[in-house]
Amino acid sequence: MTKTSKFQLNIGNVAYSVNVNERAYGLYDVKVNDETYKISIADLMSPSAQAGAGGAAGASGAAAGGGAVKAAMPGTVMTVKVKVGDVVKVGDVLLTLETMKMENPIKSKNAGKVKEVGVAPGKFVNVGDTLLVIE
Repeated sequence: MTKTSKFQLNIGNVAYSVNVNERAYGLYDVKVNDETYKISIADLMSPSAQAGAGGAAGASGAAAGGGAVKAAMPGTVMTVKVKVGDVVKVGDVLLTLETMKMENPIKSKNAGKVKEVGVAPGKFVNVGDTLLVIE
């Protein structure tokens, strides 16, 4: 799924060579001249933009149809903060997912009751896997 884009930027009298390599949905390696930066923008992507990317919800835990919170990136579940029956509100941290040695809090984008928890600490998930369901 790797996509690479190359740019040449000139700011003032300084030229920059920029290569953007998409590693996974919302995860990028950005190389500026000889320095590489790892960027995660899944939390910033709107639910409508996420739906256009294979229907996967963002790392922030936006619900795709039916209240299913899906993984926007591959990773390992570090902690699960909710259980079946818990009532959550928008912005509550549902679980923590480790991706590329970074811990990413997965936040609820909708309010409701946790109907199902499909993961446990230590489980590896892929893009699009259902993490939990909120009704």
